[in-house]
Amino acid sequence: MRIDMGNMLPKEPASRRITGDTQFMFHIKPDSSIYLEYTPDKPNSPTVEFQNISVTYAEMKSGGFSYSLAKRHQLDMAIPDGAITKTFDKPMLMIKISYLADGGVAIFNMSNHVAFDGNAIFSFIAHWAKCNSRPQSQLITDLPAELESYETSMVTNTSNVPTHGPIEISVDASMTPQELIVKTTKSVNPEDIRACVFEISTEKVSQLKQLVVGSGVLKQDEYVSSNSVLTAFIAQCVAKANTEGQIYDIGNWTVFQSLDMRRPMGLPLGGLGSPIILAEYQAPLNEVMDFGKLPELARNVRKTVDRYSKEYLQNSMDWMNATYRQMASSGMVEPWRHFWFTALNTNRRAVGVSCMNRIPVYEADFGAGRPSMARSFNPRPNYVIVFPGPPSQQESLHLYVTLELSAMQALCADSQWSQRCRLISDF
Repeated sequence: MRIDMGNMLPKEPASRRITGDTQFMFHIKPDSSIYLEYTPDKPNSPTVEFQNISVTYAEMKSGGFSYSLAKRHQLDMAIPDGAITKTFDKPMLMIKISYLADGGVAIFNMSNHVAFDGNAIFSFIAHWAKCNSRPQSQLITDLPAELESYETSMVTNTSNVPTHGPIEISVDASMTPQELIVKTTKSVNPEDIRACVFEISTEKVSQLKQLVVGSGVLKQDEYVSSNSVLTAFIAQCVAKANTEGQIYDIGNWTVFQSLDMRRPMGLPLGGLGSPIILAEYQAPLNEVMDFGKLPELARNVRKTVDRYSKEYLQNSMDWMNATYRQMASSGMVEPWRHFWFTALNTNRRAVGVSCMNRIPVYEADFGAGRPSMARSFNPRPNYVIVFPGPPSQQESLHLYVTLELSAMQALCADSQWSQRCRLISDF
């Protein structure tokens, strides 16, 4: 008997709506069937579907394992329409397993970002695969540390109620969630958007880092991480492409990267979900438009991360919790849908990077080795997601880039970008 994976999910939905923020596609070729054990009558059990389809693994591979191709063959699941009710419960996790015509398998999952972040969902799937591949008689009872959730009290300080929130997060209770989406989203025809997956070798990233280190801009005891250097490089290329593509007027840019708040706050690094903040740096025009200024930009991006102290983040968390409680007590349904990161307002000049290259994307072994490819869906322009490359290309990273058409054309024509990044496929 294997572990009941349903018991690893939150007992009650943190939200009454499931979001499509984290959608991942796996393409693997296991030697045995895949299943998920869970308690059917559990209020927040996952939704699991199985199907046999005529499309082949070879066809998916020849198409670059693109998300749009998988969607065309109905390997995905639709985002639930409407709020969760007591009579028809939409879960925090939805899984669809498609057995392909030539023996391959596609595994789609969609999770609610309120409960799962990228690291948690891939850790969940890796543990699921581990349980699935064990002998039937072997019982697994211990939850892995990376899936153990921490107590809410560790991130809530009820004795401290800040009067002002952080500049990186806004809240508006006077507008509906849909009105807020319209307010913070640049109006663009979907046909004028292109989403692509690029590959960059870790050797190229190391060369960029050496360029920064060897430039002499770092002062004594200062350092830059590879992620900060990669963020700076992506920010330069994307900002320049948007300018040359005439998407935005010439001007300074906000450069941001996602920061896991747990480490500076001294919280456990495992658990379901993680509190994040988008660390912002206001970059002057010359730093984002001149490749020769890459060392300065990388240094400033790194310094920005260091400025997020435990006290600042704790106050941010306290303010969010207090504001949430106040809105909930007034009768507002799902207050979290009224919060947003200011950097994600696509009406402004902002470019950001989320480096997810250390999460266990390819650790899900269901019985025949690791997945041959994983795919995500990143619909937000100018927000680049960095994933590890597949096992066959271990020394590479995949960059998920979504831009308006003229900006994507300019990016692909950029000499600095094309020297280091190779287009793999569209999403």
